[in-house]
Amino acid sequence: MTTQELTQRCSNQVTRTEEEHTHTFQPATDVRETDEEVLLLLDMPGVSKNHIDLVVEKGTLTVTGQTDSEEQGEPVYRETRAGNYRRSFSLSDDVDTDHISAEMKAGVLTVRIPKPEKAKPRRIEIARA
Repeated sequence: MTTQELTQRCSNQVTRTEEEHTHTFQPATDVRETDEEVLLLLDMPGVSKNHIDLVVEKGTLTVTGQTDSEEQGEPVYRETRAGNYRRSFSLSDDVDTDHISAEMKAGVLTVRIPKPEKAKPRRIEIARA
């Protein structure tokens, strides 16, 4: 089968326009909470740590990521979609926004949002009477 035949056969699935390359997706995210912190795990395949921005402003954490362009040649058939990522999270007063950290590993961005001491659970001792 030639490239032209494949293109005609799958024409409704072929990505050819530049517009489709500039879509912005909301990354799939898991949110976990421990006594010490809130963890965000965002799936952002194709994004390197140099192309990620995390911004905290007015109680909102915004995560954006640009996919790395590594495509060679003209797409003939495509089942995956390329694009950029953007997601925002409202932050409560029970987190320490000054100490947010993040790391990127295997296409997953892990964002650690620590809780201040006042927000952590603590055990209250009962005094003897």
